[in-house]
Amino acid sequence: MIDIVAIETQPSGSKHLEHITKLYWIETTRAGVHGVGSEKWSTRAQMYEFVKNNPNIAYAISRNDNRWAYLEPVHGAGVNYVRTRPDSTRTDNLLSLPRRKR
Repeated sequence: MIDIVAIETQPSGSKHLEHITKLYWIETTRAGVHGVGSEKWSTRAQMYEFVKNNPNIAYAISRNDNRWAYLEPVHGAGVNYVRTRPDSTRTDNLLSLPRRKR
């Protein structure tokens, strides 16, 4: 499994909108338990392909309350991206993760 722990964003046309350009991840043995793997960055398109080909492997995890949600691939308006599967928790979505610069 891989644990998405941070994102890099870029503003899109509006002051209040942003989109994810890169996802920072760590290999894990199970949700929230980090393995020995190295930390890595993937672009939005790379993560889309990974999640499309490997369902139920990647997830976003909230550091505040240890909630997590699997990622799902989405194709919309000519763009491939990933999002967390909708659930009742907002703290486990990708835009709630810390921002980092590579």
